[in-house]
Amino acid sequence: MRGRLLPLLLVVPALAACGGGSSTPGAAGSGVVGTSSPTSAPTGAGTATVSPQAFVPHVARVSAAHWTLPTASGRQAVVPVGNGTVVLAGGLVAGDQSTDEALRIELATGRITRLQSLAVPVHDVAGGLVGGVPAVVGGGNATEQDVVQVLTDSAWHVTGHLPTTRSDLSVVQRGTQAFVIGGYDGASVPTTILSLAADGSTTPAGHLVRGVRYAATARIGNTAYVFGGEVLGAELDGVQAVDLGTGRTRVVARLPVPLGHAMAAAVGSRILLVGGRVSPDQQTAAMWWFDPATGRFTRAGALPRPLSDAAVAVSGHRVWLLGGEDPSVTSGVLTISVR
Repeated sequence: MRGRLLPLLLVVPALAACGGGSSTPGAAGSGVVGTSSPTSAPTGAGTATVSPQAFVPHVARVSAAHWTLPTASGRQAVVPVGNGTVVLAGGLVAGDQSTDEALRIELATGRITRLQSLAVPVHDVAGGLVGGVPAVVGGGNATEQDVVQVLTDSAWHVTGHLPTTRSDLSVVQRGTQAFVIGGYDGASVPTTILSLAADGSTTPAGHLVRGVRYAATARIGNTAYVFGGEVLGAELDGVQAVDLGTGRTRVVARLPVPLGHAMAAAVGSRILLVGGRVSPDQQTAAMWWFDPATGRFTRAGALPRPLSDAAVAVSGHRVWLLGGEDPSVTSGVLTISVR
């Protein structure tokens, strides 16, 4: 059953510019559960300090949600706004087009409210809360973009600009702060990490060891973890840990396989790394647990099918994968219950 929709607004497409269109599926997997012994050793110690009382998930069970997105899309921005609700904005739709669609989604029920359209249609984009309101940062359409679009007074406004254009990026939230990590400026992969202010302005907040695009990111405590990514058409296997307080970055582990376009979610004291591409034209269904305290990966089962470039949301002990590519853009929604 599809999510319930409130009144429609027009979606205005734009030509897609960022790389990585549809691909044929790769190593498909089935099944939904499990852990195993560690499959890769860390190259450096993890940086997270975990409370003994912290929830330590070990099992992941995947199922299809009872609702779907109104439009098949991937590479969107997703912003948690509280009470199990997210704003999903932009993305790549059929025909390699960018969309200005913006939705408010109640994850548990699938209730969907259409919001005003973005000021600039974008895909390969990221989002976060800036000054307590949803912001969509960078992205691409016919060319890479530098705009910061903020939802205020029920409409999207361009309130600022990044120092350079930047698509294929991530935004990591820590409290009221939002940090821009990774991406592609049309010619290179910037290493500078940016702190994003409420007025759309940015200040440097550190540097990656290696610039990456299409990386998966998740935060545990004060540390943002940057998994793999892609540079010059090759997937990477490094795990970079960014201290969001100091901006210091280290490579702390290696992925079991090189991986880009994957999805990551922090649940309790561990990070669930899901799907992605093992090469630009080969997707994977594999899921992995990452333990920041040890820098080790253990298997977490597999998705029903290979999937990459989905928007990720977490509510309680459940992870939601919204849309993505399998290999074409999809309107499907998967839920992963962890325990």
